[in-house]
Formats: sequence, C-alpha cells, structure tokens
Amino acid sequence: MTDNRRAVRVVPRRAITVAIDDNGVPRAYGVVANISETGACVLTNGSFRVGERLVLQLSFAREPVPVETVGDVVWSGATQDRGVLRYGVQWAEGSRPSREHLRTLISSSAG
Repeated sequence: MTDNRRAVRVVPRRAITVAIDDNGVPRAYGVVANISETGACVLTNGSFRVGERLVLQLSFAREPVPVETVGDVVWSGATQDRGVLRYGVQWAEGSRPSREHLRTLISSSAG
C-alpha cells in the first residue's frame, strides 16, 4: 500500500457531488470534502464499513457526464453535523479515473 498523503489534496471551491451506487441503485449521496489523484474524503449520511468497496459517480461542476470510479473505504469518522459521516476513499487499482482527466477536473474545481 502506498502513502496516499503524498498526493496533493484539493478542497474544491465548486461542489463535487457524489452518488454512491449499489448495483446501479443509488444507496447514498454526498459531497467531496477534498480530493486527489489517489482518493477523496466524502461527507455523506450513508453508512459504510472500512474495507467496503464502493461505486461512486462523481459530478463535477460544468461537466455533463459524471465520472464513475470504484474506491475502497480506508477510514471513517464523525462530523459535527448530526447524521453526517466522513469517509476516506482510496481509488481501487485498475478503476482509477484517467490521471490526466482527473487532474483537469480537480484543477477546474479548485479555481
């Protein structure tokens, strides 16, 4: 396992929303707190276990098509908002969005 903290994390200025699917059926919705080429911190009211594999539909501002990716929950924690949880999601090997495409989307969300 690599040290994902070496990746530059970006706090988006424009909202990146996420739908977390289960066999094509939305199971939870949330928003990305920060994102990098290796993963994201997601705020959601969904309940997941560390180690669980998730299918995420990331919707970036001004992008007509969501970016689908698969990620593994690597940590979880509560927030100060009732019912909202934070999850660290690491993009699964082989299902990462194209690095160049993701880098472009992250940059546009930061500006």
